[in-house]
Amino acid sequence: MADYLSEDMRLMGGVPGQQLFLYRTDDEIATLLNAGYFDDAADDYNLDTGDIIVACSGSTRANAIDLLVATNTAGVVSVVNGS
Repeated sequence: MADYLSEDMRLMGGVPGQQLFLYRTDDEIATLLNAGYFDDAADDYNLDTGDIIVACSGSTRANAIDLLVATNTAGVVSVVNGS
């Protein structure tokens, strides 16, 4: 499993619990969907339940464009693909 990198995430706007992020990564979408992948984003960006991530993933960082919805339970972040 590859790792989340804070420099690949950008806050596009919003307030905690209603934030919108852009995340561009070489990781495949299946990797991003693993529980815990975005745990560090809870500290880096206050990623919280209900926040939305526009994920541009894959080798071209555009193989898949997905909307992910985050759930943060005591610092453990999981996402579901809302696309």
